[in-house]
Amino acid sequence: MLNQVQEFESFRSTQRRLPDPFRRTGTPRTVVVIPSITLDDAGLVKIPGVSHYEERLLFTLQWLRHPGTEIVYVTSEAIAPEVVDYALDLVPTLPRAHARRRLTMLDCASREPVPLSAKILRRPDLLDRLRAAVHDRDDAVLVAFNGSPLERTLAVELGIPLYAPDPDQSVLGSKTGSRRLFAAAGVPVVEGLDGLRDTDDVVAALAELRGRDPALRGAIVKLNESFGAGGNVLFEYAGAPATGLVDWVRRELPGRAVFASPPDTWDNYRGQLDTMGGVVERHVEADEITSPSAQILMSPDGTATVFSTHDQLLEGEPRQIFAGCAFPASAAYRLEIQDLAAQAGQALAARGIVGICSVDFVSARTGDDWRHYALEINLRMGGGTAPFYLLHGLVEGGYDPTTGRYLDPTGAPRGYVATDRLYRPEYRALSPSDVIDILMDCGLHYRPGPRAGAVAYMLGALEIGRFGVVMIDAGTAVAEARYRTFVAALDNRVRALR
Repeated sequence: MLNQVQEFESFRSTQRRLPDPFRRTGTPRTVVVIPSITLDDAGLVKIPGVSHYEERLLFTLQWLRHPGTEIVYVTSEAIAPEVVDYALDLVPTLPRAHARRRLTMLDCASREPVPLSAKILRRPDLLDRLRAAVHDRDDAVLVAFNGSPLERTLAVELGIPLYAPDPDQSVLGSKTGSRRLFAAAGVPVVEGLDGLRDTDDVVAALAELRGRDPALRGAIVKLNESFGAGGNVLFEYAGAPATGLVDWVRRELPGRAVFASPPDTWDNYRGQLDTMGGVVERHVEADEITSPSAQILMSPDGTATVFSTHDQLLEGEPRQIFAGCAFPASAAYRLEIQDLAAQAGQALAARGIVGICSVDFVSARTGDDWRHYALEINLRMGGGTAPFYLLHGLVEGGYDPTTGRYLDPTGAPRGYVATDRLYRPEYRALSPSDVIDILMDCGLHYRPGPRAGAVAYMLGALEIGRFGVVMIDAGTAVAEARYRTFVAALDNRVRALR
């Protein structure tokens, strides 16, 4: 095992030959896919079936359409063969047997709640099998959900470059780091204060925001390193005094804290806040509020390309938990979101970031006027990554930056509604084959002729009653209507099984 200095030197050296597997002409011979969710543990434990997020990256099997490419895919537990076969069947014009010969599936046989990358690193036998599966290190790449010191160590152990943001740059994906990069790039942010070190700083910031605007009704506290809405707390100022705000906030905060992603307690949250710090932002209010996002491809050549915008579908009370997305984002503002995300992407590229990332916004309409505020940078693949690349692999068209739409080979637009939170305990009665049968019976399974229909994913999570679906059609309105038809048929099938 290398010491830290040796590991850093080896990593920097290997990264010089980093290829870009997302470019059609640049797919390397061997792609090692490590879908490790190496993020804030406190936020992850709140997500039902989070271990099955490792199935999200099965969209990478689309790369097997290149006949010289081999994929090595590693998971915590073995993925059911019918799920893998279904993912392979979603690759147009590719004989399954031909693809299967070039796909190696490995697993750790472990459900232990630690990152997959950590499980691999403590298994010398599995590391040896991975090394043996990489026939040419000079033409190989490790693709990860996100980049952390664990993924860096794993890349060095395998002797291949890592396609993910450099873990040394992770501060850019923190809440404070995001706000500061946006400011440097000229991207508007919500009024607030960042760089807060602990609970005392948060109390002072909440009091300062209210002092600036006595009409302010609420604010949001965010943990710097939180995942999704797992570290967000809403605070209301109702009944706040004109003076003595700091003491009032300190007294009221534990009882008024509303957790965006429950369950949680103030004592537990305060401990995390004192450890990682955070930011405070005013709660945006307007005639209409939406939550768009944009995904950016950061290439090794230093370019940043926005490849999708979508409107996030949020759930929970308050509505902060990502439940799905509609692509493309609303025509009222998607090009504005695209341009703002491109500004942030260029700033990230200038700092050497590589991989897929996204920028989340809050968009506020007052009358006919829309205003957009960047909220955070996600230095990782997100909930919109698998749906977009499933669309891309099936339709085989391209994203048009002049319109913000995806066009099929004939120039016709395609959009989708997607979620990985079709989640009811009753769905545990279904198998992956049952879900596919329902799609077929409804005439909703994706068909290459009209380039429309649905595909399912994260099917292994059916063991807890959860899975995902991407409904593709000419636009999001039609896709949403067909999605609702599918859910109704799904629920009817479950009732019939009782």
